[in-house]
Amino acid sequence: MAKDSHMKLYAPSWVDRVTDWLRRLPGGSFAYYFGFGVFLFILQTVVSWLEGAPLIGPYSGIYLFFAVVIPYILVMIHILDDRAASAFDTMKPALTTDEDENKVLRYKLTVLPAFPTILAGLFAIGQTLVTEFISGAPYRLESLMAYPISDDFLRVIYFICWWFFGAFIYHTIRQLVVINRIYTQHTKINLFRMKPLYAFSNLTALTAGSLIVPPYGFLWVHPEVSISDPFILGFYVVITSVAVVTFIWPQLGIHRLQNAEKDRLLEEANQRFGLAVAELHRNVDDNHYEGMYNLNLALINIEKEMDTIKRTSTWPWQPETIRWLFTALVLPLGLWLLQFFLQRMLEG
Repeated sequence: MAKDSHMKLYAPSWVDRVTDWLRRLPGGSFAYYFGFGVFLFILQTVVSWLEGAPLIGPYSGIYLFFAVVIPYILVMIHILDDRAASAFDTMKPALTTDEDENKVLRYKLTVLPAFPTILAGLFAIGQTLVTEFISGAPYRLESLMAYPISDDFLRVIYFICWWFFGAFIYHTIRQLVVINRIYTQHTKINLFRMKPLYAFSNLTALTAGSLIVPPYGFLWVHPEVSISDPFILGFYVVITSVAVVTFIWPQLGIHRLQNAEKDRLLEEANQRFGLAVAELHRNVDDNHYEGMYNLNLALINIEKEMDTIKRTSTWPWQPETIRWLFTALVLPLGLWLLQFFLQRMLEG
């Protein structure tokens, strides 16, 4: 899906330039992402092999991880931008904006600004260096200690991965901020027209699920990492919590506005019900029973209206979205815990 490339509210980031370039290539962009991953794996393997290491060794899983996760981040940004554009088009009937404003919002939703994206990558690398300095344990593989060139090359790939992940985190934060702004500033509040709002909840669920893949992938290829380490366990609890916040936070604003609309509708219905009850009492007191049937119908219908309003959810997501996200967040950690306990039982 093409972006609004004709609009230049700000210069697009290097990520957008790469994904837009791949969109224009013949044969489908995802084939090039796959090819990029294959190239990265072969490149790391060949560097080690030329230095005298076996073609397949204990480091091969790490090579495969970096060869997958770097193009994975590009693929997810590509997919999330396409989904965001599609979700925005679905949201248009529920928006208060005109066509020019829609173009601006769509651009902000799908295009990152250039300089902040570079800063995000540098920040990710910087925090990694600071963490290594504090812990005194730079990221190295024991299996590559005899091959210094391969070891240094892996560190370069490691930092490139953090550069990409920093851009991914910034992409996530910025897109969620724009979604929240669209919900709270440009959406017509209608408690009985929720379907257009579901599009963005599906997007944020996909974003949340995609965020946990790189950390859990890193865990799977490092069997020496133990869940008994409080730092490791805490890190993955934080990652899972961030994923949950990623899903919920953009929708808190519209949830608050929908709640306010729900309260308003209930108050109006209650007032009408009170007026109908007062009319009923007047008719009974005056022994005036003509029209009581219609009044009774009015009371029944107002009561049904209030019940319908009370049952209406003010969260802009469908139940299956919650089930999918819960599975995506919990299943990897559950499998890892199962593997950990099985290993402990076999070792014992």
